[in-house]
Amino acid sequence: QAGLVPHPPAAPPLCRGLSPISMTMAMGRPVKSPSSPFLETMSMEDPGDDSASASMLRASMARTSRPKTEPLWRTHDAKAQKHGQRGTIYWVGKAIMGEDGSLTGQRKKGASYHGEWGDNKKEGYGVQVYPSGEKYEGQWSSGLRNGEGTFWAPVGKAKKLRKVYVGGWLNDKRHGRGTCFFKNGEFFQGLWDQGKMHGEGTLRYANGDMYVGDWHQGMRSGKGTLNKANGDCYEGYWLNDKREGSGSFFYAESGKVFVGEWANDLPKAGVYTQASPNPDQAGSVARTRELPRVRLALPTEGLEG
Repeated sequence: QAGLVPHPPAAPPLCRGLSPISMTMAMGRPVKSPSSPFLETMSMEDPGDDSASASMLRASMARTSRPKTEPLWRTHDAKAQKHGQRGTIYWVGKAIMGEDGSLTGQRKKGASYHGEWGDNKKEGYGVQVYPSGEKYEGQWSSGLRNGEGTFWAPVGKAKKLRKVYVGGWLNDKRHGRGTCFFKNGEFFQGLWDQGKMHGEGTLRYANGDMYVGDWHQGMRSGKGTLNKANGDCYEGYWLNDKREGSGSFFYAESGKVFVGEWANDLPKAGVYTQASPNPDQAGSVARTRELPRVRLALPTEGLEG
């Protein structure tokens, strides 16, 4: 009848009792799949749909249904992440510039590392060769030398490696107990703190002297004994590499001992004693238990006088 709004067509008998989504699929209308963000259509199309809208919908679906790919930079970055045992990694040296500021085509010596990694940092045991030719072999943590390790340095034209330090490290500095071999032939064996001799230790000098005692920030401070190559010996207290406070000094040449106070490496007040016979003194006086007989040398003159 005129003026009445027609009702939507009733669902077919087979669709009765189905859910709204299932019913819509059965009637050929587009639905949104619960498992996919894209719209899917059934092969059965509503004859009343606009052909242009259907074509746009199919084109949009074709564009959005393409599989996503990871960016290339992300793939390369994942491959560059170093973790665990890896082969030797080399760093290219810096380019050498000429006097006119142009490149010479040559490069400085590079560096290399062979060992373990953790979170893209040196972690565990590894061997590092520096551009200067120096070499470290030992333990690492967070990209720094931490733990036990050995350090070498090149010497001479042949660049032969000389052992410099063996011992503990903390944050790239000598720390803990270790032995250092100095270039002039001296060597120190004892405790280190942040790269300096600190605590108990023994230093043997190139001239044969030897110090055994306490150290503070790389200097003799505290109680210690200095044995000199000529036989002299000092035992007492030190401050900033100088004799300071009470101490005794034995002079090997004279056999005397000074016991007293020291200030600024010099004796100030004390007592000298003879600790051992002086090798330069006169011969010993002969001793006897019997007194010699006493006689007058000129008895006649003595009586006449």
